[in-house]
Amino acid sequence: MMTPKRTSVKKVYDVSASPLFGIRSKKRLAEILFWSGSPSSMLGFARKSSNYNRYTDRSKPEKPRLIEAPQEQLKKFQKRIEELLKRTEMPDYLHSGIPGRSYLTCSAAHRESEGCTVTLDISGFYLAVSQDLIARLFIVTFKCARDVAELLAQLLCCDGHLATGSPASPLLSFLANREGFDQIALHASRRGGVFTLYIDDMAMTGKGIGTADIKWITQVLERAGFTINRPKTRLFLASAARLITGRVIFNGQSRAPNRQHQKMKAALDASKAFPKDAVLKASAIGRIRHVALLDDARRNDMRADAKRLVPPRR
Repeated sequence: MMTPKRTSVKKVYDVSASPLFGIRSKKRLAEILFWSGSPSSMLGFARKSSNYNRYTDRSKPEKPRLIEAPQEQLKKFQKRIEELLKRTEMPDYLHSGIPGRSYLTCSAAHRESEGCTVTLDISGFYLAVSQDLIARLFIVTFKCARDVAELLAQLLCCDGHLATGSPASPLLSFLANREGFDQIALHASRRGGVFTLYIDDMAMTGKGIGTADIKWITQVLERAGFTINRPKTRLFLASAARLITGRVIFNGQSRAPNRQHQKMKAALDASKAFPKDAVLKASAIGRIRHVALLDDARRNDMRADAKRLVPPRR
């Protein structure tokens, strides 16, 4: 069906220069996605209910997550689409799905910003991005023929919505909803603030930023059909520590959240209880290194602690 090809890193280009732009036939789509069967057989493949392994991740009992993991053959197509999307020019405020950007660059964008910070995220974000919306993205933004756009949406969605386990979903979820996010970014810019987006985690920092901005952003997103996760909506005062995409920012310094310290302590306790268990020791080392990555003040000491736990080579 598909013969994977190694692709070198390309320069970033405007959406109009993307290989996904202006596809008018399934034959051309098959060529771009390296489909080796007949173009007409792609639709049947895309509609297979067995393309996904569906299960609920209960590793966090307080927050069970639906996982829709694509089978290997479908995942190759989704990875190919992701590779092409990553080469498309994206705004500076987006930090997910882009090489060189991460949750760390997202929170770092707020380190030197003065004023209060508001943070929000969307409940069930991928589940709220419909297959029709993804098809519309390829029709309106990428100027594909309708049948091509609908086929792409079939390849990228599960049970009528954006697949939660697809490698292409972070960028697709943004592109399909870019108009609203651009509106929020413009609002922040006009107020002299900073706005960042990491998948569905939003943060805005600036002088005068406050509850009115939370209300305004909520209205923008609700008009787009989304539901704000109100328990996770926060307002951090300018003088307070701010939790932004997984790390704490205070006085321009980075710290690890308390929950990361708790996980590190639990991993260390487990390793001490069973000192000969290599898996538990590796987990403890990984936890220390992760906390060190987030902690400006203790980074070197913690990395030294992790190094001392590494078993000597024989």
